[in-house]
Amino acid sequence: MTSVCAAVLGVGRMGSAMARRLAEKGFQLVLWNRSPEKAEKLAEEIGAEVAASPAEAASMCSTVHLVVSDDEAVIQVLSSKGGLLEAAEGVTLYNHVTVTPRGSLLAAKLLEERGGVYVEAPVAGNPRNAREGSLVILCASRAGRSVCEAPQLKALGEPVWLGEPPRAAAAKLGFNISFLGVVAALGEAFALAEAYGLDARVFAREVLGRTWLRRIVERYGDRLWPPREASFAAELAGKDARYAARALQERGMPGSLATAVAEYYALMVHEGLGASDYPSLAGFLAEYAAKASKEGK
Repeated sequence: MTSVCAAVLGVGRMGSAMARRLAEKGFQLVLWNRSPEKAEKLAEEIGAEVAASPAEAASMCSTVHLVVSDDEAVIQVLSSKGGLLEAAEGVTLYNHVTVTPRGSLLAAKLLEERGGVYVEAPVAGNPRNAREGSLVILCASRAGRSVCEAPQLKALGEPVWLGEPPRAAAAKLGFNISFLGVVAALGEAFALAEAYGLDARVFAREVLGRTWLRRIVERYGDRLWPPREASFAAELAGKDARYAARALQERGMPGSLATAVAEYYALMVHEGLGASDYPSLAGFLAEYAAKASKEGK
């Protein structure tokens, strides 16, 4: 192991962007991906090594960045054959995945029982921010604040210390449901306009555009209308809304807004638009309402 080595497990949009940033900053990289060809292609481009398994990656680097999709994928990377737990002793794992608080605590327990250090490190930002090193990294660990000051983490953005897990996991869900709720509310407003014969684009321009809400509409712009290439796909947005609802319900809250947002994204996925950018939910709901209104007449 070496202190200047970093392993990146999962090289999708965000994972590959993080890997490129770390390579540019001079870190020695080891990559692993469930589909090895993606890791091999990226490794060739940035001069990294490829591990055959998470355990092999952890045996090569004492610092590991985990960038997969959800609770289940995190546990699979840890505990499946060749999983990280087989080489966990002395490893510091930065979990960048948006997970449930319950899922994060389970991952922490599994890793710490094997002598590893677990750090919640979900990020606010997109792959472009990762490439620029301008992510906001929500950080929590029982190992203390110093693990959030690591050079690998600072190369990716600004770490924000929040205490012990699962505070960072909860904060990330809170952040995501904040903006997903705004998009869903815009979508319902657009749908209401369309359902009663007013074009949603006209509504956005002539009504919202004359109020303080103009800033939100202009912030998203054409991204409000499907299909759009995703920086954060609708399918993953729906997953995060479900996780937010579940986390709230586990603490006695109804989670009504998060549940509604999740259901809207599920509808979008059902209609074949799960890969579209998350703000396009607003335009999707407008189009869905217009179609339903016509069919209902």
